[in-house]
Amino acid sequence: MTPPTASTARVRTRFAPSPTGALHLGNARTAILNWLFARRHGGAFVLRLEDTDTERAVAGGEEMIYEALDWLGIPPDEGPREGGPFPPYRQLARAERHRARAEELLESGKAFRSGGETAIRLRIESGPVEFTDLLKGTLAIDGDDLGDLVLVRSDGRPTYNFAVAVDDIEMEISHVIRGVGHLSNTPKQVLLYRAFGVEPPAFVHIPTVLAPGGGKLSKRRGAAGVLDYRERGFHPDAVLNYLSLLSWSSEDGEEFLSREALVERIDLDRLGAADAEVDEEKMTWLSGQHLRAEPAEQLARDWAPRLDVEGLGLDDADLRRAAEVFAKRTRLHSDVTSEVEPIYRAPETGGSAARELLSAPASETAIRLAHAAWADTAWRPEPLATALRGAMRDAGLAGRTFFPPVRVALTGQLHGPDLGEVAYALGRERTLSRLSSAMPSAPAAGGDGAGGDPI
Repeated sequence: MTPPTASTARVRTRFAPSPTGALHLGNARTAILNWLFARRHGGAFVLRLEDTDTERAVAGGEEMIYEALDWLGIPPDEGPREGGPFPPYRQLARAERHRARAEELLESGKAFRSGGETAIRLRIESGPVEFTDLLKGTLAIDGDDLGDLVLVRSDGRPTYNFAVAVDDIEMEISHVIRGVGHLSNTPKQVLLYRAFGVEPPAFVHIPTVLAPGGGKLSKRRGAAGVLDYRERGFHPDAVLNYLSLLSWSSEDGEEFLSREALVERIDLDRLGAADAEVDEEKMTWLSGQHLRAEPAEQLARDWAPRLDVEGLGLDDADLRRAAEVFAKRTRLHSDVTSEVEPIYRAPETGGSAARELLSAPASETAIRLAHAAWADTAWRPEPLATALRGAMRDAGLAGRTFFPPVRVALTGQLHGPDLGEVAYALGRERTLSRLSSAMPSAPAAGGDGAGGDPI
């Protein structure tokens, strides 16, 4: 979509959910596209709560919406929490404004009260009602098919379409980016814009997000709340990345994009018109990509709540080293409990298989040589791995004889990550202490503290 010229209004998009439950993927995708487009053009992203359906409202609904937007990293520029130049940002609190605007239409003769009713209706003339949608082009419906629209009900409550049109006008919304389910509302809202003598915004009705395998999203089929993906360990940038590309594609076909790249590349002209199915496997893959791109310090902070930090005796340096070397083994933050935590648990070397392996003469030699090789090695994964391979060659041992006892001594496991990475993550003192414990006659451990900063 072409950015506005200097003579047009600043880009202002809005996300207008009802606080009736958790934000699901379809609504989140709508919010993301509005946020990206506003950021792309230096505009404002507005949150307006359509809270008139009080019967379906749930306790904490507004808070859940905000929590989801905050987790995705797309907080609004204006809204109930932020305030802004066009308050209030809750539709129910704007009812007096809606009624006042209806009175304007009554006074101009563009609206009327029908018979003995107190309801206010908009006069609809015969003829086509045309509007343009980015994806579907110019559309039209005959005014006779709409009938005279109710603006304010006999009980004084504004109707949905009237309230939405008034709010979009008064909040100076320039682009309405919303689900295709709202397409049938658009001609009614266009008529209201015309009645007020205001140019309609640009309309973009995006395709529907479908459940895996097709069909409507439901609680059993892909309609989990956005915050459920947080609890499952998805990286928020991956969910943002995935949902933003669910209906459009970058020119070079790249799928793994940072939020900065998404803002730079967002192009509503590249939106697809077809509905899109949720593909959690692709979202999981993207989560792994974003997790690996995370700075180690931030990743360590993300992992800490998911690990038994106190029970394992982990400090910030331990977590940072773990993030440096083990990020590539995880796709979700929740993977840390199975991929990383076992490395730090005291190795179980008392089992029969471990005892048999460690009792072999060659095992004692391997562990002693590993201890000696690492005692004065720079504590980084590459030097540690190189020193260990050198010790193996000097001893004339095969890898299948040399490495397993060292691994069991360090982790109690026969398989796992590269031993240089394991030792680096454990830290100097912890590593040398475990080697000594596995072979009581080995030299005493030395080092620079419990976890130890790398040298």
